Amino acid sequence: MTTVRKRLEALSIELPVLGPPRYAYEATTCWGGLLYVSGQISRSASGEVLRGRLGEDATVAHGVLAARTAALNLLARVEEAIGLDRARVLKLNAWAASAPDFVDQPTVIDGASQLLIDVLGNHGRHARTALPTQVLPQGALVELDATIAVRG
Repeated sequence: MTTVRKRLEALSIELPVLGPPRYAYEATTCWGGLLYVSGQISRSASGEVLRGRLGEDATVAHGVLAARTAALNLLARVEEAIGLDRARVLKLNAWAASAPDFVDQPTVIDGASQLLIDVLGNHGRHARTALPTQVLPQGALVELDATIAVRG
């Protein structure tokens, strides 16, 4: 059993099984030793989209859960494409649906960042952008995309 698999097991995490994208794009593309992961929203393994807007009908705690959920989907895409043991997260881009006066997006997106570190160890540490947005696809609370270095 690999180190990443052991971490997933210790954390009681099962990666979701994701289908193909609904629209005309690829879930991931790989070029020159880099894997680009398309936007992953806060959709649970059961298909429920965690929705809302921070500062209106969603709390920071709900946002953190949504960020973790989107990060699980991102990890599932990486596993499908190259395997998690070959991944080094370089950059995480994050958007959180927010009311105009909500300014704590970094705390919310830390839910995703911490999960990546918990699962991938030092290979999960990354540069990051955490931005507010008025609305996300399907009313999702959080969307993430990433640039991943392919190791070995």
